[in-house]
Amino acid sequence: MQISENNRYFWIAVTLIFGIVSVLPLTTYADSLKVTVQDQNGSAIPSAKVLIGGEEQTTDDNGAATFSDVTGSQSVEITALGFASSRVNVSAGQTELTIMLAPIQTVETVVVVGTRSIGRRALQAPVPIEVVEKKQLSLTGQSETGRILQMLVPSFNFSSSSISDGTDALRPATLRGLGPDQTLVLVNGKRRHKSALLHINTSVGRGTAGTDFNAIPSSAIKRIEVLRDGAAAQYGSDAIAGVINIVLKDDVDTGDANFYWGQTYEGDGDTWIGNANYGMKVGEDGYINLTAEWRDRYRTNRAGLSGNIQYGLHEAGDNEPMAIINGEKQEGMKFDSREYTFDRQNFRIGDADSTQKVGFYNFGLPIFGNMELYSFGGYSTRQNNSAGFYRRANQPERTDTNVYPDGFLPEINTGIEDVSLALGVDWTHESTDLNVDVSVNHGLNTFDFFISNSMNASYGAASPTSADAGGFELSQTAFNLDVTYPLEYQSSLINLAGGVEFRREGYGINAGEPVSWINAGLGADGAASGIQVFPGFRPNQETDENRTNIAGYADFESYLSGEPGSGLLVGAAIRGEQYSDFGTTVTGKATARYDLTSQFALRAAGSTGFRAPSLQQLYFNNISTQFKIDADDIDGDGDTDELIPLEVGTFRNDSDAARALGIPELKEETAFNVSGGVVLKPVEKLWVSVDGFLIQIDDRIVLSGSFSADSVPELVEAGANSAQVFTNVAQTRTTGVDIAAGYLHTFDNESLLNLKAAFTFADTEVIGDVEAPEILIGFEDTLFPSQERSMIEEWQPNTRINLNADYIIGDLTIGGALRYFGTYTVQEGSGDDPARQEYGGKWLTDIQTNYQLNEGLSLTIGANNLLDQVPDENEIGQSRGGKLEDSAGTVIVDSPGVFTYSRRSAPFGFNGGLYYAKLTYKF
Repeated sequence: MQISENNRYFWIAVTLIFGIVSVLPLTTYADSLKVTVQDQNGSAIPSAKVLIGGEEQTTDDNGAATFSDVTGSQSVEITALGFASSRVNVSAGQTELTIMLAPIQTVETVVVVGTRSIGRRALQAPVPIEVVEKKQLSLTGQSETGRILQMLVPSFNFSSSSISDGTDALRPATLRGLGPDQTLVLVNGKRRHKSALLHINTSVGRGTAGTDFNAIPSSAIKRIEVLRDGAAAQYGSDAIAGVINIVLKDDVDTGDANFYWGQTYEGDGDTWIGNANYGMKVGEDGYINLTAEWRDRYRTNRAGLSGNIQYGLHEAGDNEPMAIINGEKQEGMKFDSREYTFDRQNFRIGDADSTQKVGFYNFGLPIFGNMELYSFGGYSTRQNNSAGFYRRANQPERTDTNVYPDGFLPEINTGIEDVSLALGVDWTHESTDLNVDVSVNHGLNTFDFFISNSMNASYGAASPTSADAGGFELSQTAFNLDVTYPLEYQSSLINLAGGVEFRREGYGINAGEPVSWINAGLGADGAASGIQVFPGFRPNQETDENRTNIAGYADFESYLSGEPGSGLLVGAAIRGEQYSDFGTTVTGKATARYDLTSQFALRAAGSTGFRAPSLQQLYFNNISTQFKIDADDIDGDGDTDELIPLEVGTFRNDSDAARALGIPELKEETAFNVSGGVVLKPVEKLWVSVDGFLIQIDDRIVLSGSFSADSVPELVEAGANSAQVFTNVAQTRTTGVDIAAGYLHTFDNESLLNLKAAFTFADTEVIGDVEAPEILIGFEDTLFPSQERSMIEEWQPNTRINLNADYIIGDLTIGGALRYFGTYTVQEGSGDDPARQEYGGKWLTDIQTNYQLNEGLSLTIGANNLLDQVPDENEIGQSRGGKLEDSAGTVIVDSPGVFTYSRRSAPFGFNGGLYYAKLTYKF
């Protein structure tokens, strides 16, 4: 799946046509129009300004304003102090319009995650919940949903790596420093499927499969709710670090089109985005909201220079300068003349080329009484192009110079397709508020590899230069029945909830074409088999597995005082699940909140949780090339710091190799969460929350190191020379604190200053001893290598700070942010004395300005990472460094290596600063 030629002009044209058609006016007449402005709880917002055409009115105490002689279709603009502005269209003949405004202080937003009670604001919850509204999403200047979340939510990490196969195309997303698979993602409150990709290379999240956040465009999102607390008893597997709920837009009679361009300070990484969103009525009270987006991002490259010899040496003639390699004169030998002109920046280390097209919809339609039919979903296709290690011309086992006279840089083209569809019916009994929600939700993710600019060296000069290497697919179908029932009992407000879920998951590995994996035996001695950089999956590695689970839960919440927001709130939940592959699990949760006054509250929660082993961890298998530190001098050249290619087998958990190692069947990870904190509102528009937490995970699943048949002879009988496997072997404890504060100030000139600060500290440590099977006693450091421990404990910053300020005056919004990424440590390899480096913390500065040019058009310009911060330069895990010179004094190259920055972990990337501009048209 190679990246095709850009269709930029076509997609921009489609977007423009979509926007123009959506705003074509109708010419009819309405005598009057009553506009009612409310907050998210349905309470009136008085003194809001409502503008229709050239007429402006202010809402009364009931939040209403009435206009007469409204002709045809019109746009209505609503502004109110303390709320995000809104602009909608009214149809010709429409006589009433009700608008709900979102608060600028997002803690006042009504949320659905973390509670099954209706109307709960984020700051009223017994657990910490953070809300990111669509206005915030649009002002970051980031082009990816995952990166937007990282910049706005300090407990969310979205680490970058390079030359890491599929991870170059799909970054691991984590919460509170835990694994990508230990956070549950919902869309409109329904479980989102995960990516088919298993992160197998040495990066953050190794051995896990997370959710592809970038498959959901930010232009389709109304808000994102981040629950920072364990919630497996409420939502099921994976909700250990927390839950992220993405709420899709449901606006009607309004829309926007956006055109974005950004570029790094280095002049690369050009990103173009065109998107459009529009909502329209269906029937009298229904809606459908549509989003289409196209995104094209060009590569970045921060590679250093290759310092090793690329060609063979030749006999030097009289008076010809002799070659000097790393200070050692090669007597009687000279460099190939091409060595002097070779392009030494022959690696690509940075962001991959990426092109994405995506569409999303959100639909709701009252069908009769208080019953609503709803549906939502989307389709995304993304093509990425990244590269591996350069194969040199003087490597006959890798390079046939008849095909590539100067060597070659193999390219990995990944094609990612994502499909989701949910359909449900929601019914509320009018007199009792009993609510029943029945839904079915399906998701499919495919991840395919196409290798280009490469070769299968075992074919020699006859080798093709590209091949389909196969790929993965993952599917999920869930049926849910959820019931909630609010009631009053002896002056207490009680909310009861319960439900059942049936879920079926499937996972597959598809083989590549033969040339991608075969050994043709036609190349040089020792020639590598398979297409280089990513040998394809063989037919005997194909997989088609599935499992089912059924779950039931009960949930209880009660304001014992009978008054929401005062006195004692208590809650409890219990959930049982039966999996077809590993058995039964039961989890529980208890919460409490006590509002001593309207300005001060205490809250606490405790829960047990679990995460079922993913199908990828159960059934992934592959023989792949992985570059590792040659700490044991495997190739016998005396260099124990270099990276060398090794063929490593990753075997299924149920394989003969796993049994030969004594590895038991995978079981669920179990967790215990406890949290407690305070909520303060000392003065109007100022709020502060402080929450401490502890998360302990037992039987955490990790990918082992490689066991060799030399050290474990039983592997030979299983047909393996070396093997790595997944196993429940780790116990971890994460402790930390979240502090957040916000203040909204209104000036006399009706301008606003919105301030927000957030601090997160999360420290994870591995605890306890490694319990090895009897056959592996003495091999504990291979079963759970120290580098794997380091990835869990150290590869993500444990400290994050966000300081944000937005000033709004009239048509002008000026925003700025300081974001701190704390120190982190990367370890290269394991063994007795592995190389380690601590990378210092960095402050990033972002600024942006938005100006409303006219009624519908606005311009945003800004800079992310204004001061061009990059991580500390890399001192370990280097490759291809060296000094080449000749005896005449000509220095060809003198380089420490190609990895200027760590390719393993870069919390905010290493591209440096980026400037951007965005044009928005609202209709």
